[in-house]
Amino acid sequence: MDGPSGSFVDTDLPGNQGRIAFVALTVERRPLSHDELADIVWGEQPPERWKGSLAAVVSKIRTLITATGVDGRDAMLSSGGAYTLALPVDSWVDLEDAHRRLDRAEGALRHGDSRAATGDATVASSILRRPLLAGAESRWVEQTQARQADALYRCLTTLAAAWSRLGDHQLAVTIAESAVQLDPFRETGHRLLMEAEVARGDRGAALRAFGRCERLLADELGVRPSPETVALVQQLGSPPTT
Repeated sequence: MDGPSGSFVDTDLPGNQGRIAFVALTVERRPLSHDELADIVWGEQPPERWKGSLAAVVSKIRTLITATGVDGRDAMLSSGGAYTLALPVDSWVDLEDAHRRLDRAEGALRHGDSRAATGDATVASSILRRPLLAGAESRWVEQTQARQADALYRCLTTLAAAWSRLGDHQLAVTIAESAVQLDPFRETGHRLLMEAEVARGDRGAALRAFGRCERLLADELGVRPSPETVALVQQLGSPPTT
């Protein structure tokens, strides 16, 4: 997060509790009750005197914010049994920017503006690749990390589709492979990989990509590829025998 004076706020707080609380208040952008924030930070096993511990965590966050030139008491509000992070209007939050750019990229791709899609999706993916709260553990952290991984997958599939439309099929192959590695059980990446391989003239590679997809789904989930994926491979001819 960038502050109004261009200063950078990271999550370099002592202990995971401060990092989780700061990120939660920044990402949620709404009042979090003391109970809710404690559940985010400690889960089902809060310390015995968790209210005092939570107040100490919030005090550290206020100190961090004050170090950027913003009064931490004005930015970290406590009212009605809840904490709220009130960021200055010109603050920049990287994850918020990434999600805005992803939405724009997907919209641009739908409207046929592949060049614009690549620009926003590239910036968004560079942000979303950064580990979020590495080493921290809580249910909220896991859920937020899963949402970030989903957004990154959408970035990669948007980029693969856009570069394929722009004629850079090798780059589309590389990005589609990254999407498959990120989430091998979602078939969009597999289909984009197959299409890009065909577009660059390697029908065999496309059929092998289908074979890998088919085996993975059968071995791990006990299911067949979707009708959409099967229809795509049928356009190429029979898949390789496994």
